[in-house]
Amino acid sequence: MSDTDEHLKAGTSKEWNWHPDLPVAVNPLFSWPPKPMAALRWVTNNWLPMTEYTIYALIAWVTWIWLLPPLEQMQTLSWVWVLQIWARNLILMIIFAQGLHLWLYGWKRQGDDFKYDRRGPARNARTFLWNDQYWDNITYALLSGVTIWTFYDVIVWIGYANGWAPMITMQSNPIWFFTLFLFLPLIQSFHFYWIHRGLHIPFFYKRVHSVHHRSVSVAPWSGFSMHPIEHFFYMSLLLIFLVIPAHPIHFIFMGYWLVLSTATSHAGFEDLVLGERAHLKIGSFHHQLHHRYFECNYGGPEMPWDNWFGSFHDGSPEATQRVRDTKKRMHGK
Repeated sequence: MSDTDEHLKAGTSKEWNWHPDLPVAVNPLFSWPPKPMAALRWVTNNWLPMTEYTIYALIAWVTWIWLLPPLEQMQTLSWVWVLQIWARNLILMIIFAQGLHLWLYGWKRQGDDFKYDRRGPARNARTFLWNDQYWDNITYALLSGVTIWTFYDVIVWIGYANGWAPMITMQSNPIWFFTLFLFLPLIQSFHFYWIHRGLHIPFFYKRVHSVHHRSVSVAPWSGFSMHPIEHFFYMSLLLIFLVIPAHPIHFIFMGYWLVLSTATSHAGFEDLVLGERAHLKIGSFHHQLHHRYFECNYGGPEMPWDNWFGSFHDGSPEATQRVRDTKKRMHGK
């Protein structure tokens, strides 16, 4: 094995406490020449046997069956059902983000195994509310984030209840019902890339997106810690369900993917270790690179937007230097 190959192998390095195999992988569906088997493996690994996608889909199904007010009740605006949805969103966010925080940072159940950054959440840092990253992140995530998430939820549920939003069932259109689950991550990737890229325009970065980027060493609460304006645009993707024929389970799934996955993608760990051999992949080194180097990896690995537009950081030293040069041109530092 050459020195170069050794440098790319998963493990510790000068820059990282731990990193996955490099270069960072992106969805091979868009490779040329085509790689159909690699694309099939990518889809399979994202959904089977038990992954984040399947977990959110299962929770969405449970929510649809047991945790929603009747559609008839949501035909007209009422604090009764709105507060019920808000409370459900709040509780789920706390379960996911605080549960991960306790496991990884409070109880340290897996030590530093699979932890990207050697640092942890910042304390005694004046850039944060109450000089503490943890409480700052919680405040933005719950007060602003969950409220704006619920705002969009309410709009779409009123649409479904009144027949304004096109609704399908699994029985009426089984092929589209299952196929749409495969398309939703691609749609989310498109929306996230362009919203995120716009927020990195210096004017908007300084006034809005910098709130999120204060968390350089991310932790579970960091992902949904954003300026209210960023929450407003980030969650706006949910409005596509006023146009796209879908089952409400798809809508719920997309909300959970937008919100709950921020706790995992920003957990700072590649894997959640639950036993001797039980690992659940939760982290995104692709996005971890963005939080360290800022002007790169604006999208996600589901679609190669960054590859196409020259902002991809694959984890190599050469990419790091290129991104630092870009940052200097954009921000003068």
